[in-house]
Amino acid sequence: MPGQAALTSSMSRNRFKSIALYATVGICLLVFVGLLFAVEQRRTQAETGAVLSALFSQEVLHDMSKWDAGRTITIVVMRNPDCRLCEGTGSEFDEQFWFGRSLKSRVSLLSDAWFAQSSRITRASFFLNSVFSTSINTDLHLTSGARAVFINRSDLGTKPNEFEARFPNNFGFFVVSNVGLNLKKTGALLYVDHFCGGLCGSGDYFLIRKVNGAWHIVDRHRTWVS
Repeated sequence: MPGQAALTSSMSRNRFKSIALYATVGICLLVFVGLLFAVEQRRTQAETGAVLSALFSQEVLHDMSKWDAGRTITIVVMRNPDCRLCEGTGSEFDEQFWFGRSLKSRVSLLSDAWFAQSSRITRASFFLNSVFSTSINTDLHLTSGARAVFINRSDLGTKPNEFEARFPNNFGFFVVSNVGLNLKKTGALLYVDHFCGGLCGSGDYFLIRKVNGAWHIVDRHRTWVS
């Protein structure tokens, strides 16, 4: 029986060593991903404002000359990206929204044909920056006569017309993802949900490229519209 006890003790030690090894590897992996995320956030932060400024100026404010002079247009952007419409809905509905997808679904999505227009680095950057929902707060330089306001979800209000009173002349509000960039910072990928009141809304991926020092929208991929 002493031999069996020694065998049992040896197996217990080996099991403990295996658990300790897996735990160490897991912790190291988490630390590596955290460092990689921090580095990527810093790398893309400098261009985020310029990319978003180009997006709103070219996609939303492109025909401001047709509007009444003297009216300041308000671009309302959610500070913390999330899936506002995913709560209490089925998985099929969730999958229309980048913010509602599981990490596995996001990885598979980025292999779709449309995303091949961007580099693998751009897609990897976009995915990594979207793994953790971080606060988006940057300076936007918009067309004259427009201003940008970053808000929290609680700022939407609960009373009728409260949102309109606080943010007059708005286009509803926008929920934007963090930006993914290629190594040279000349190609960008991001996702935008636009909620314009009632059942009005849409969701799009945008491919944006820098040409002669300026960002320009080159393509979009719509995922839902209401």
